[in-house]
Amino acid sequence: MGAFMTVNAQSSPLNDYLGKYVFAEGSPVAEVSLTIEDSSLVINSAMGSTPLEKKGVDSFYLATYDALVIFKRADGKSVASISIFVQGMELVGKKEASPVALKEDEFYATLWAKQNH
Repeated sequence: MGAFMTVNAQSSPLNDYLGKYVFAEGSPVAEVSLTIEDSSLVINSAMGSTPLEKKGVDSFYLATYDALVIFKRADGKSVASISIFVQGMELVGKKEASPVALKEDEFYATLWAKQNH
């Protein structure tokens, strides 16, 4: 057992990881989504939700499956993919578009403002 860092979601780069990642057809996992719950990064899939333990820059540990999770950045800044090393396999998922979503009332307010200006 190693020591794990506690990460505050408000002031950390955890937000970089948020979003949906899609894996190749035939992969044991079709897709995962990353969210933040109680200041922890959580991986969600059809198999359930599990918090990730931060190990280093862009690397985490998925204890439930004894798996190493590594995020890769395309341009040195934005996260482009996720690699999950589990049971001798590397599962690679590509990040989909930004996880930014407007709440329904904000959407209509924005739409209304655009139509009336």
